Amino acid sequence: MKKYVFTGVVCLSLVVVSCAQQAEKVMQPAAEIPHVEADTVASQQNRLLPSAHPAANFSMFFVEPTTYQSKLNAVEWFGEPVQRPDLGTLAVKGELPHMIAFGGGMTAGVSNGGLNREAQQFAYPNLVAHQMGITDFKTPLFNESEANGTGIFLYDDPKAEYPRWREVSNNLAKLEAGAPVKLTPYEGQVHNFAFPGGSINDISSSNCIKCPYQPYLQRLASYRDVPDSSFLSVVKRRQNYDFVILEDFLDGFLDFIIHAERIDERFYGPSLNENRIPSYGMERVLSRGQKGVVFTIPHLKDMGFINWYDAELLKKKVSSLQLVYWIRQSASVTDGIKSFYLKPTPLVEGTFRTAESGKPLEAKLLDSDIIDNGEYWFINPDMIYNPNIHKFAKEQNLALVDLRDIFERIHQGEYVTDDGYQIDGSRAGNFFSSDGIYPTPIGQAVIANEVIRAINVKYGAKIPLIHVGDFVRAIGLK
Repeated sequence: MKKYVFTGVVCLSLVVVSCAQQAEKVMQPAAEIPHVEADTVASQQNRLLPSAHPAANFSMFFVEPTTYQSKLNAVEWFGEPVQRPDLGTLAVKGELPHMIAFGGGMTAGVSNGGLNREAQQFAYPNLVAHQMGITDFKTPLFNESEANGTGIFLYDDPKAEYPRWREVSNNLAKLEAGAPVKLTPYEGQVHNFAFPGGSINDISSSNCIKCPYQPYLQRLASYRDVPDSSFLSVVKRRQNYDFVILEDFLDGFLDFIIHAERIDERFYGPSLNENRIPSYGMERVLSRGQKGVVFTIPHLKDMGFINWYDAELLKKKVSSLQLVYWIRQSASVTDGIKSFYLKPTPLVEGTFRTAESGKPLEAKLLDSDIIDNGEYWFINPDMIYNPNIHKFAKEQNLALVDLRDIFERIHQGEYVTDDGYQIDGSRAGNFFSSDGIYPTPIGQAVIANEVIRAINVKYGAKIPLIHVGDFVRAIGLK
């Protein structure tokens, strides 16, 4: 699988403005910093779709492949009847809303680095629909023979000091080279239109046949239309929806942070409009005043993958710390005082392996290995994204799910479900799948409950929450 280059690169440019904090102190390096070539693991197998795994560029993180057959029981959970709840002002009394979903990997059901059938089944929109009594909400599942979809990665040992993964080699989606890459078509009606790297602005524009998201949209055979028609236009003509889940920006935001060498105004220039998020796609989705739900964006510090190599733990381990890394023609130095984050790369792991308790540490990195204090402003969604999402929700009269707060509480170990289930955001925990970005089925149940809470508050509904303990037992999780 090649590296994801999500269409959300444009989205991140909206936070690139000219009022960033001071960059790190610049000094001459003691020696030249070595160059590290990316070595994409899955591309060796000539996969035609990119990976959603943040460490997929480096073969050193992957050991021998494995096989996987899901044993989770979706039928038992979704087969249990749910009494139609009081939906408040969400729908006419006695009726159910016509619900659809747009979004990225979290909404589509990406987990363990790829889009796959197991995670698609437990994606939070399906769970929400079930609790609302909607029995005909359709997600475009991969068939059983292609259950592992675009490819997944499983931890070799989630409790090991340094993470390693096994790439799953069986039951992968059949791919055919072309523009776009062809996936086995999915026939029939769809209600969950989310896809990896999803951007609602993309689907509201005219078809871009070579764009990276097209394989997922072209797979939906019943929604193919003339080339100059946007995908959203086709959906709006064919489905009279009145309630919509809108999850946007997260995939592009994180993907750009993971893969960008440098994130500041010297390299990307000031934003053309630093006060607004690109909301025109969502506005088109809501053109008839539909009700719905939107989401804030979590902070990078609360994502699982950024804590595989925890900078704060490194600071505590050594007596003093200096990390030297190139920024163009100069070298910069960060120390143990200023905030920074470390990406999952070979040089970062080498730095951790070199560190000795109570001793000083000097290490050399690349700028692409580190998110330093000078870049901090630009990766903080609270500066532009989240305030404007709050504003958009108010203007459009939508329910709001605050992922920023939820992910922070999970990261801090402070999230317990209403039925007493502790949610753990660590590498060996139960919230993040092995890619450190997308949720496990338990994580999806948590998101589903937060969506239900938001709906209940905004629309005066009484939709029951998922009893997470019962959910875990019903689907067969240990």
